[in-house]
Amino acid sequence: MDITLGPLQSAGACDAPMFAEPLRITPADLLRLRMESDLALGEMRAEVVRAGYAWQRHLGRWYAEGREAVEAREPEVVLLTRVLEGLRRQVLAPV
Repeated sequence: MDITLGPLQSAGACDAPMFAEPLRITPADLLRLRMESDLALGEMRAEVVRAGYAWQRHLGRWYAEGREAVEAREPEVVLLTRVLEGLRRQVLAPV
């Protein structure tokens, strides 16, 4: 089986396109290429799913921590003090 690719050109190149030589590939090579690409794509999909689950766990943990802080209703004095000082400075020296 002969496979001929179209003209090759890099995205930012102003040069004339290059033409690839015809590629001779057997059906067995084509099948092996398909199986290897399916395996590689499956591994990538599994990694994406694992990353998604990890992100959901982190997000759930942050949500739980935030909810606990809101339910405790104990204001963080240091943070509130910094916010008030910033507001006072802005009032005294408007931008």
